[in-house]
Amino acid sequence: MRSLEGHGIRLIVKKILVLLLIFLLSFSAEREKSNLKLAQTYFYRGYIEYTQGNYSDAIGEFSKSYLADKEGYYGELSYLYIGIAYAQLSYKKGQKGGIASAIAYLNMYPYYYKKPTYLFLQREFIGYSYLLLGLYDKAKDIFLSLYKDTLRQDYLLNFLYADALSDGTNRELLNMIDPRSLTEKRYLYHLVKGFYAFRDGNYKETIKELSEAQSLNRYIEDDPEFLYRYAVSAFMEGDWRKAVFYFEQLDRKDMYRKYGESLDYYLALIYLMNKNYADAKRRVDKLMELNNVKTALLISQLWTFPDFLEKYKFNDYKKTLKSIAWRYLNSSYSIPAILGLYYYSLRDKKIEEESLFKLKNLDLKEEIVFQDIKVNTRPMLELLKGLMDKMDPYGKDANFLINLYSLNKGNYALLFGYEKLARAITYLGNTSMKDVVQRVEEPLRSFLLGQISLLEGSEEGLRMIESASKLLEGEDKKEALFIIGIYKKDIRLLESLLSEKLSPRLEPYLEPSLLELGDFYYARRDYNKAKEYYKKYLEIAQESYLYWLVAYKLAKAGELTKDQETISWVVKKAEMRDNIISRVILALWG
Repeated sequence: MRSLEGHGIRLIVKKILVLLLIFLLSFSAEREKSNLKLAQTYFYRGYIEYTQGNYSDAIGEFSKSYLADKEGYYGELSYLYIGIAYAQLSYKKGQKGGIASAIAYLNMYPYYYKKPTYLFLQREFIGYSYLLLGLYDKAKDIFLSLYKDTLRQDYLLNFLYADALSDGTNRELLNMIDPRSLTEKRYLYHLVKGFYAFRDGNYKETIKELSEAQSLNRYIEDDPEFLYRYAVSAFMEGDWRKAVFYFEQLDRKDMYRKYGESLDYYLALIYLMNKNYADAKRRVDKLMELNNVKTALLISQLWTFPDFLEKYKFNDYKKTLKSIAWRYLNSSYSIPAILGLYYYSLRDKKIEEESLFKLKNLDLKEEIVFQDIKVNTRPMLELLKGLMDKMDPYGKDANFLINLYSLNKGNYALLFGYEKLARAITYLGNTSMKDVVQRVEEPLRSFLLGQISLLEGSEEGLRMIESASKLLEGEDKKEALFIIGIYKKDIRLLESLLSEKLSPRLEPYLEPSLLELGDFYYARRDYNKAKEYYKKYLEIAQESYLYWLVAYKLAKAGELTKDQETISWVVKKAEMRDNIISRVILALWG
């Protein structure tokens, strides 16, 4: 009986234990289910905070998710997102050490999880972290490896992003990407295209692509690389307002101050261009404290802002330019200073630092690049061109132009071309420099070479001038006609030319034309007309043997026309001089 009772009790106990076990297992499953739900909630909260750039809050949520489900799906993901969020937070605070710690943390992932599920994501996050550190070659290696393993185009885009920020040698791979196949990463396609366009100096295209990227993802406005390239492109395109806006954004968001010096450089130039000299001076002073290449490149452009130099009393500025030019003589960084010295030489008609001009052979490009700044040479070259346009090759500037050319023929031709010089050579009658005249375009070449040939005694010169005159315009055409009229004794042509007011350039043709007309009418015994031209000649000509010979003929024409007034006018001139012809005039009519 007792054995039966004992057996019944044991059976009841077993049933109770089974029920208890079922209850405990059910409770455990419910708890696990509850933890998974909690981990999921925390993870998605963290992900939202992460995508909005709230990295500190994101780390808090990811940490809760990790603790709620360490070995599960969301716990493992949260481990990785804690690492990348910490890297982003450190970047935001300008703490490179924090990013390095995040990389070390991410590298520990395979040790914490013996059978890791998200190795591609881990490598991706490490690649992003290297981008944040500016270690573009390491980032390229990671993303290229990921692309080869997965053929995912977003990994190729990340590789190209790093490439565009480093050597930019792989841009042809961009053609392998179909932007229509991209979803969230389409902005990155346009961003990378914009970065490559920036490397090429195509600023319009840069702005177009970066604007497209910006419209697809507003958060790229936190990327200093985006801000810098947009700001510089706007600057190069002359959009000062937009350039200042993005430079000021960059000033706040460039946590490592990677572009700090460049920021001062560009803002100084923008303020100078807008005559905001107080702010410009503040930026100039900041760069002058550094005394480096960027300082030199900025200071050597200040000659393009003479009002600024005068306002702040840069009294030794020419000396500073010479110092910069000598210091960087063998590099392109001396070019703005050399151009400045050419500017002052043209402005003052006095050559500055002949030795520098002789030694420095310019190799002009539209841009001079040093690290992350680009010097736009266009405004400098335009200023030089403006001064050269004011040079008068038909007057006192002629010798100056030839002297400047003789110091460095290559530089002169590169900066100014040959036209003004060729005119100066022709004006001075310097037949030894005939080869320079041969380098200008037609019809000017034939016109000037024709004059040189006439000086050399060749009648071919007149034929060249006649041929060119049909294509010439303005004063060139009038000068050609004067030469033709004088050499061919074309009276009607000369009278037609003299009926108009002559410019200073054409005034030298007045004397020989008046003399030619006077002699023509004197020979034809039209003494009244001869008197008109002879008298005009004597009123402007310098005294010489020819001058007094014409005076004699004018007096004789007065006698033949019984014009006592003209005779008295000539006699009065003769009374003030003592030479053979003046004595003859006085003896005959005095």
